[in-house]
Amino acid sequence: MAPMVIVTASTGAFPGLVDALRAIPVEVEEHPLMTFAPPLDWTDVDAAIGDLWRYEAVAFTSPRSARAFVGRMAALGHSGSARTMTWAAGPGTMQALGEALGPVRGPDERTAGERGAAVALAGAMLATGIRGPVLFPCGERRRDELPTLLTAHGVEVREAVCYRAMLAEEADARLAAERAQVLLVASPTVAALLARAC
Repeated sequence: MAPMVIVTASTGAFPGLVDALRAIPVEVEEHPLMTFAPPLDWTDVDAAIGDLWRYEAVAFTSPRSARAFVGRMAALGHSGSARTMTWAAGPGTMQALGEALGPVRGPDERTAGERGAAVALAGAMLATGIRGPVLFPCGERRRDELPTLLTAHGVEVREAVCYRAMLAEEADARLAAERAQVLLVASPTVAALLARAC
């Protein structure tokens, strides 16, 4: 009997993963322990979109933030600013942006693989002599390497929360863990939830 793999990542977070696992072959069930929703208040994001021309750059470190920001721009009927450079941490994030903000710059893929996407993105931005301010659309829960590195080099960074993460209950996490022979966890927050629950 094939082992049971429980994927705890949010639905759609890793396109093709479930199909690839089933090809091994293993039994796979998706049991997302984190879901995502719009922010409770769009005020900061809306203001940033309206004042996008004031920023030297806008930087995205995840496809989710890119989709949320571009979706909000479309809802408000705004387009990008020719004055503002757009940066993305990787190909998935670039793809999520599409052409909504014009040309997108990013770090060298090899550097991103060696140093981490956000660190590589900050390095690439600093290498161009960026001075700021930089708009950083992000989630309520996020890794802070990009703003930390830019700020350490004197670049002003303004965060705009464009989505929020909602963690499952401990009972749901326990249920997922009990069913699994292999538990696939892609988030430190979910790992901490599972540790508490189990």
